[in-house]
Amino acid sequence: MSNQELEFIQSGKYSDVHYDRARKVFIKTFTPKAFDRFRYITGIRPAPGTNFLKVAQRLTLLGIKVPEVLVARPYYLEMRDVEGVQLRELLPDNPDLQQKYVDLIVTLYRHHVYCRGLHTKNFLVKDGELVAIDLDAYKLPRLLKYSGRDFLEKLKRSLNGEVPENYLYLRIVKTLGITDAP
Repeated sequence: MSNQELEFIQSGKYSDVHYDRARKVFIKTFTPKAFDRFRYITGIRPAPGTNFLKVAQRLTLLGIKVPEVLVARPYYLEMRDVEGVQLRELLPDNPDLQQKYVDLIVTLYRHHVYCRGLHTKNFLVKDGELVAIDLDAYKLPRLLKYSGRDFLEKLKRSLNGEVPENYLYLRIVKTLGITDAP
């Protein structure tokens, strides 16, 4: 397949995303910095494509929907298009989706699945269900579990972005029963 058949979607800090319209497939290529490559080669951290697949498998076990992974290599990923709507667009007037988001975040917290980008743009809605995307940014627990406080600090920052959604953070903290949240 030539690059002419691919539609450029976005470029990130260390990745590019293209869309193959004929196959309805997103293709993500990663170009990590040398230090990150060292961490991947030595096994300190899994490479982004490999990590995406591991996270997708773990979230699926937790009952969280994810895109179908077609190809996962260390620096290359293909996933089927979910063909959903961004959660952020539907959230303000939909208490059911708000609760589903709260429940999903509580599940991640309780199972020590860490991510700095849990804002509502990183979730799609398809057939009334949430689908987590951008899974290469997630970290699964390894030898040490991630700090719950750090998780909540990152979550609070994510929900206080360009479209403030602090009310969700407050509901999550209340659901978790945390009285001294950041």
